[in-house]
Amino acid sequence: MVTTRRRFITPEDLQHFRFVGDPRISPDGSRVLHTVKVVEGEKYFQHLWIDEEQLTVGKVTDALPRWSPDGRRIAFVRTKDDDSQVWQMPITGGEPRPVTSLPPGKISALEWSPEGGRLVLVFHRDPSPELKKEKRQPLLRHITRLRYKEEGVGFLDAERDHLQIVWVNDRRVVPLTEGHWDDAHPVWSPDGLWIAFVSNRLPDADFRPFEMDLWVVPSGGGEPRKLPKPAGPAWFPAWSPDGRTIAYLGHDKPESTWGATNTHLWSVPSSGTQPARDLVAGFDRTCEDVVLTDTKSSHGAGQRPAWSADGREIYFIASDSGSCHLHKVAAAGGIPVALTRGEREVMQFSLAQGRFALTLSEPLNIGDVYDFEIGGELRRRTSVNHAHFEGLRLSTPEPFDTGIQGWLLRPPNFSAEQKYPLLLYIHGGPRAMYGNAFFHEFQVLAARGYVVLFPNPRGSQGYGETFADAIKSDWGNLDYQDLMHAVDQAVKLPYVDGSRLGVCGGSYGGYMTNWMVGHTDRFKAALTERCVSNLYSFYGTSDMGYDDHREFTGHAYDHPEHYAKLSPITYVRNIKTPLLILHSEGDLRCPVEQAEQLYAMLKSLKRDVEFLRFPEENHDLSRTGRPDRRLARLEFILRWWEKKL
Repeated sequence: MVTTRRRFITPEDLQHFRFVGDPRISPDGSRVLHTVKVVEGEKYFQHLWIDEEQLTVGKVTDALPRWSPDGRRIAFVRTKDDDSQVWQMPITGGEPRPVTSLPPGKISALEWSPEGGRLVLVFHRDPSPELKKEKRQPLLRHITRLRYKEEGVGFLDAERDHLQIVWVNDRRVVPLTEGHWDDAHPVWSPDGLWIAFVSNRLPDADFRPFEMDLWVVPSGGGEPRKLPKPAGPAWFPAWSPDGRTIAYLGHDKPESTWGATNTHLWSVPSSGTQPARDLVAGFDRTCEDVVLTDTKSSHGAGQRPAWSADGREIYFIASDSGSCHLHKVAAAGGIPVALTRGEREVMQFSLAQGRFALTLSEPLNIGDVYDFEIGGELRRRTSVNHAHFEGLRLSTPEPFDTGIQGWLLRPPNFSAEQKYPLLLYIHGGPRAMYGNAFFHEFQVLAARGYVVLFPNPRGSQGYGETFADAIKSDWGNLDYQDLMHAVDQAVKLPYVDGSRLGVCGGSYGGYMTNWMVGHTDRFKAALTERCVSNLYSFYGTSDMGYDDHREFTGHAYDHPEHYAKLSPITYVRNIKTPLLILHSEGDLRCPVEQAEQLYAMLKSLKRDVEFLRFPEENHDLSRTGRPDRRLARLEFILRWWEKKL
């Protein structure tokens, strides 16, 4: 099915998109507070809205909006010129005013106390604000930790993320936690006496990065107390209405393969008298959003669960077969029930008075705020991109099942009498999935006359742990077979030109692109971005490479031959396919040296290869990079495919 619109979408439409996020329903359930991110020139700015009414303006980024318990005020974090502070404003009107005057640093969480007089926040102090202000680098970096850098953050400094209490009326800020560890995801107990949070305080924490414990600390200060839970990650605690139980997201397999173990909903008594237990033990799906798109307001799978007012049920999101939906389960545990349905991605939600506010995306909608009540229908509350999208002619993705789930996106002016080049797109992760959400890049490619094929091969999340774990220590085998089979089936379509095939992917998808052109000459051209080419050097250069042993069944220094066998660079002499390499110079997840190795070897072999580098950008260039660089990237990609296909 093709929608009838006026003009084809272009890369430049990115400049007009609005990105909705963080829906917060008011305490009385009548209104929804949310953020809207916009593009202005080379920057993004973000403002607060209530429903369709804009509350804040200016060249600022307003984030983490939170209703006061009485619904009369809003607290939020405002960042301007790299300075972040807590602000508040009355809901009845009036100008926002600052609540804090913290030193330079970053605020990553904000929550009101139940009585409305205090806020808890997570703060990371900048140890060298003058250097940052003057845009100078330090004289040197003395590194003693295994984990000393982090994608999206940069080089880690001596400061840590800790909880602070803000007294709203007199603007006092009191540290609540301290030490050589990071604290995250704070949430108040219903009586305001305790705060639950997560932290990895193990003495060898850098060697056990996926182990987080659940803690509670008196809100007035005191020693934190660790709650009994199995080893493994923990995120987003949520207190039951009676304060006796804390639900959280996590699992109990810290040594499992990257992302293959399902994140589940757990609960533990806040008294610590009994161990935590998995509330959805038989549920073979992950309780988080793993749908990949390039048009989210923020990227990250986490969403705090929510309790029903009577404490009998808990609500959470879970990814399944290309979609992400709101679910519920009994607080005592059991079989989860999906509350929303259809081809869509529920990204975030909040709950009050039995009503939900959701942000969700669909194949032809970047994202909007919706109302939902159990047993009822979704009701759209905002239409932030409606006016712009009314002028666009878009294509609707079509299911394309080849034994694995996938989709085809045909040109919006499709004619059965023509033959079109086919582009195979491979997602990253590898434990993520393509799905039922709007994807700007795919729409642009379809508008330029390409059929876009985007499947979820084995190794993807959303189809159960066995499916996700199938490629453990065996990248380039079953996943390669699935992808090539999908191409084989697509080429049988009468409108696909089998002589004009392209392959593209980013991150793990870049790895697979490199692998595929080293194992087949089927594709006429290829494009690899933020890629992995050499797993051995990746071990020491990536911000998480030292943790590869869990994915590849052993350390690189113990099994160099295995790492070489699975590295696309090993097969570089086989690569005859013209290849465009895109990479960000600030990428710490898949460092630029991965691209440099591949480019240098191919160039020395006098192969058809080009290298496009993006200064300053990180791993998320295509999703959150500087807008002008995102546009330049898309234009270069279009020129490459036009030239080669």
